[in-house]
Amino acid sequence: MLTVKKKVILLSCLGVIPFYSDILFSLINNFYNVKLFQKTNLVSYFYGALISCFLCGMQWVKFIDIKKKNLYIPMIPSILLWISFFFLDKIFFQLTVIISLLWCLIVDISILKRVNKRWFKKMRIIITFAAILPLLYNLFINKINKI
Repeated sequence: MLTVKKKVILLSCLGVIPFYSDILFSLINNFYNVKLFQKTNLVSYFYGALISCFLCGMQWVKFIDIKKKNLYIPMIPSILLWISFFFLDKIFFQLTVIISLLWCLIVDISILKRVNKRWFKKMRIIITFAAILPLLYNLFINKINKI
């Protein structure tokens, strides 16, 4: 049987896999010269936006439970993600996803100051950076290679 800690770590690690989908699709396109996946260059960013909104909702509940006065703080990334997706250029949406994931990490760490779960804080930091690395690659390095 898996303990709760091991289940959380396993599910968190599995949740990082879709962030690497854009890199996988570009490798398939380059290696096999297939044009099937050309329209999927934002899949990992949409997934990142979904994860950010999910984390914001969880943090909002925590803020309500601990009776914090600034209930709007966890919801800022969700609002910015929607605005950047619908009204701004693609690059602003991509940057907003990266910033939102970092924002959620900072809010989580600030909430967890009172909780003595060092393993969870450490895992959140590792998982967040494992999710952000392919997004940064897709945003900067992959674009340079296409030029």
